[in-house]
Amino acid sequence: MPEEKYNKLTDKEVVQKVQDLFRTYSKNRETWANHAQEDKEFRLGKQWTNEQKRVLESRGQAPIVVNRIHPAVEAAKAMITANRPSFRCAAREDSDNKVAQVLSHLLAYMYDISDGRSVIREVVDDYYVTGLGYIHVYQDPMMDMGKGEVCFHSVDPLDVYVDPNSRSRFFDDAENIIISRFFTR
Repeated sequence: MPEEKYNKLTDKEVVQKVQDLFRTYSKNRETWANHAQEDKEFRLGKQWTNEQKRVLESRGQAPIVVNRIHPAVEAAKAMITANRPSFRCAAREDSDNKVAQVLSHLLAYMYDISDGRSVIREVVDDYYVTGLGYIHVYQDPMMDMGKGEVCFHSVDPLDVYVDPNSRSRFFDDAENIIISRFFTR
């Protein structure tokens, strides 16, 4: 949420506004979330409906699944993550060359400390199965003996709720993006 908009509100009012946003965003992505969950289950082998299974078993046939989706997704992940990426930042003008080199090294360092290969594999998997893959960049203040580091990790697409008014494919114009997870006590 834009901070200046909520600085004058009490904690209860902020919580209420976030809950209202969550309900609005949740309603608007419900159809996609149902399809994404079905796609995940389909990829994992649930490719027959209960009715189809019943008909096959009544005929004395086993509802065998020949899963072509899983190997295709694994092959795509292997191709994309086969080589270590190289990061190159380009300077806009000659005086920015050193800054561009520092940023290139910084991105490579972030990739290393975040186990970037695994993160990219998870994001590619999510993208191929559900149609969306997310990388969350964050600052971890406890890393490097309390000095802090900038890291990234993948986020399950079913945990992300984006402003339904966003029109950018990368959600650049979204007013809010909510990440919501359920945790056990």
